[in-house]
Amino acid sequence: MDSEKSLFEEFLNGGWIIPVIGAASMLARLLSMGDSSGLVCQLKKIFVASLTSTIMWALIHDLALLDLHKAVIYGITGVISPEIIQGIVNFGKKFSKSPDKFIKK
Repeated sequence: MDSEKSLFEEFLNGGWIIPVIGAASMLARLLSMGDSSGLVCQLKKIFVASLTSTIMWALIHDLALLDLHKAVIYGITGVISPEIIQGIVNFGKKFSKSPDKFIKK
């Protein structure tokens, strides 16, 4: 329980900027693409980008990388978050159809 508490404290002390980086990168992608999808769809993409950046922060915050490199990773994660989610969904669908291909005995 202490590890979760310290992770939460780290997030409050400075990790909260990570979802902002992910959301800002997705916003930049949407603005540069001229996407004609609706406002709700764009807000969903921005939320998912902030969420995936936060998950990436939880995975790599203790790695020995420069903070600039981590910020670039968080931004790229935010930009490609729709592709990441789609890849996970596709993998799950393929796995559910034939799990024997992925699990070797």
